[in-house]
Amino acid sequence: MFQSIANMFPTQKMAESKILSALWRILFYLFKPSASFVMRLPYYRALVFPKKGTLTRVLIRRGCWEKELTERFASFVKPGGFVVDAGANFGNYALTASGLMKGEGLVLAFEPHPVTFGLLRQNIALQDKPVITAEQAALGDEPGELELVTDEDNPGGHSFNPGQVWRAGVSEKVRVVALDDYLAEHGITQRLDLLKSDTEGFDFKVLKGARKTIERDRPTVFCEVSPDGLREAGDNYEELLTFFEDLGYRASMQDKGSRRIVDMSFRDLSALLADLKDDFRDVIFVHPGNR
Repeated sequence: MFQSIANMFPTQKMAESKILSALWRILFYLFKPSASFVMRLPYYRALVFPKKGTLTRVLIRRGCWEKELTERFASFVKPGGFVVDAGANFGNYALTASGLMKGEGLVLAFEPHPVTFGLLRQNIALQDKPVITAEQAALGDEPGELELVTDEDNPGGHSFNPGQVWRAGVSEKVRVVALDDYLAEHGITQRLDLLKSDTEGFDFKVLKGARKTIERDRPTVFCEVSPDGLREAGDNYEELLTFFEDLGYRASMQDKGSRRIVDMSFRDLSALLADLKDDFRDVIFVHPGNR
């Protein structure tokens, strides 16, 4: 029954309208759906779950995922372009890119967690003319296998870093590939336009495994930067920042209070990250040629 309501209600406009958002909440609490259903979001459709267990509960409440970051991400998507999503989870960024490409282009979505990968594939199947190739694997700096720890309290927190997990569940070995190797093995020579990495502290390893591609193509990079997570993985944020600064990139960051995305010098960004503990910041690295 609630699926019929969701089909008629303009859920894709909720994030822009307080009235629609309020009406939706009334309907949701009135009917109290417990089963999953499909929602329309601004750039795609997604299977959402009212109960705990996936990040899609946020979509039900807000009508979007990471509104400001997703909108900025969308502004860099090019028709016929090439996008890589590392740590795709249920697929927000991969699905956004695919929806904007309208059947022309390529999106590679990497998600190592088996259950989450299943949800990603379900969401891809809901789209019109998807251009997404989904891989049940993690991106890293070298090929192999690693133990991925499931986070029982945070469905977005499954990690190769046990210290980053809120409540550890089962762990299992998952495949790890380096992006440079993957592109060479699959004969993908298209210029990379956009790379997003949200990998719970594994992000600099993702970048190191894509070094040749980044140096060649200068893609825009959306990257979660967690000083503690990077340190646990054997990396550090200073090296990550230097990597981009040496290539001539410029940086911006989402302010946690206002949610606005603000330009920052590498010096100021480094000082801010130095003071973080048990936290992260979403940083966007843009090469001047891509503005």
